[in-house]
Amino acid sequence: MSLALKTISFNHDPSSASNSALNIRRNKDFDVPVPEYDAAIPRTAAESCAAYAIQETAGQPVFVRVELTEAPGAKVRYEVRAVGGGPLGALDPQVVDFSGGVVSRIVDFPLAHRNFNRILRTDAGWGWEFRVVGSTTWQLLVRTAHRIYLVLKVPSAPWTQALADKRNPWTDLLDFSCDIAAGLQTVPDVVEAVTKKVNQGYALRYDIQTGAPRYGFSTSGSSFQLTNWIAYALKGGAPANPVFCDTTAEQYRNFLIVNCYDCAASCALMAKVVGADSDYYFHQPFGYLNYVVPIGRGKCNNPFPGCVGLPAVGPDDQRTGFGNHAYQKLGGSRNYDACMREWIPFFLKLLLLFIWLLILILTFGMVNDKRLLNRAEGWLVDLPQPEYNARTNDISQPFEAAASGGTPALQTLQFSVT
Repeated sequence: MSLALKTISFNHDPSSASNSALNIRRNKDFDVPVPEYDAAIPRTAAESCAAYAIQETAGQPVFVRVELTEAPGAKVRYEVRAVGGGPLGALDPQVVDFSGGVVSRIVDFPLAHRNFNRILRTDAGWGWEFRVVGSTTWQLLVRTAHRIYLVLKVPSAPWTQALADKRNPWTDLLDFSCDIAAGLQTVPDVVEAVTKKVNQGYALRYDIQTGAPRYGFSTSGSSFQLTNWIAYALKGGAPANPVFCDTTAEQYRNFLIVNCYDCAASCALMAKVVGADSDYYFHQPFGYLNYVVPIGRGKCNNPFPGCVGLPAVGPDDQRTGFGNHAYQKLGGSRNYDACMREWIPFFLKLLLLFIWLLILILTFGMVNDKRLLNRAEGWLVDLPQPEYNARTNDISQPFEAAASGGTPALQTLQFSVT
């Protein structure tokens, strides 16, 4: 017998996200080949990868398409199955008929035992087994390994499912976004997790000189430099030069310096790629700040003190403010800001934590009010616009009130693929 597993196609129907894997690519330069597994081309699990949309595949007949081969004239019938599979599940036995002397058969294996219920990135393996029809003994055919991504739904614009488009979801970004959102099942939870990770997870610091972006996007018509963001911010590969605030105590790698545009655009793209529709909003004018904590920095109400100035001054002193600001909105109504947090006095933080703990104890752990925890840490997440404004904008003096106002406006997010 010379039965062989030749190929496995996860994305066997590029026009469907309900019974097939999604159209994805590695990055702007390299695609993901289909069939994703080819016995003639050695690939790692990460290279033999597929992504599925939980919403679109729910209740649908999802399957993988497999090509098996035999020697000419074999005239034999097999049962073939696969064990293991992680979230893909085991594959039930299928009869593969070579009795007519054919050398190749295409067989569709339903993912009847899949577990697509939460965001995930994992390397899953199948042990492929076979036996001649009528035999009771299974024999190992081959083991295959695949990187599987699960996202909430088909990623929305600027991501696309148009065939062979450079804006098909990138696995270079899915590797990070799926890990950040691992185990989550709702859009608000995903957006919150991404917002917090960008704020605290990548050694980024706010631009205290001019508040300028480093990654290209500001408003509709501009393009976010996603390739650089992945390489410099997410992977930590920012070049040593140029240097920000050179020869001062604030000296830092320039491409780890960011502003609100960078934070909002990166978060929206990272959330969208796993099916969470976070949108980028531009707010102008914005105004003077209450005490906040800009990304990577400390207490501040004077966001542009330069490399040697004071970031925190008296609450009513003349100081710099935000001419404009950018942040995310969910459903056009709830704000998520990765660029800064509210500064919370120590005594208020303790009080909020005490109330949270008291509620948890009195309800025997049944009520975990994370809003109190978020407030204690100053997170500006899941906030309606009036509450967000009250926490961030200082309008206590006439000159401060005159500089505030403005209406946040939805922008068309785009990223560069050149």
